[in-house]
Amino acid sequence: MGAIKTVLYGGEHLSEKQEKFRKIFMYLVCGAFTTVVNNAAFLIFDLVVKQKANVSIFGYEFDMMVLLNQVIAWTLAVLAAYITNRIFVFRSSGSVVRELLSFAAARVVSFLILELGVFAIMIAICEGLFGIPQEQPVFTIGSFNFTYLYLLKVLNSILVIIANYIMSKLFVFKKEDLKSYDGQKTDGEQGSDTEVPDRSE
Repeated sequence: MGAIKTVLYGGEHLSEKQEKFRKIFMYLVCGAFTTVVNNAAFLIFDLVVKQKANVSIFGYEFDMMVLLNQVIAWTLAVLAAYITNRIFVFRSSGSVVRELLSFAAARVVSFLILELGVFAIMIAICEGLFGIPQEQPVFTIGSFNFTYLYLLKVLNSILVIIANYIMSKLFVFKKEDLKSYDGQKTDGEQGSDTEVPDRSE
């Protein structure tokens, strides 16, 4: 249990390098969890909602229900990501309101650019350039067809995870709000990045 707690929350016996590795590892774990939430919500919506709302964008026919699905999946994923990042990755004790607003703002940027823009471009390339319909199955598990739409969603999620970590570290979780292992906030003057110091001074 002690080892698991150290991985989840860190500890004063960890060196700076070990804490950095722990933080990255936990971000990947939390990112994987967030991705599961995102993709599960996306999949459930896609299976339950059969209605289509096709519109023509620059001569390209696009189903707006896919974008609505993205919005719902993104909202749930942002909430899951903020909670897990605050507790396990950055160990922040800062203002929840300020952090959540800045966290959501950073996610809006990645959402508009990556989860809507790049995702739509990926679908357009798949269908327009390679002639592969998004409904075409890649493989089948039981009676469920894993289509190209889901494959593109997973690839898109990987790009989102990377971008979101960078923005969280730079803009959301402030250095002065990160807790040291004695439960106190770290000194805002220590270090040049947002890493938690390996020991309390």
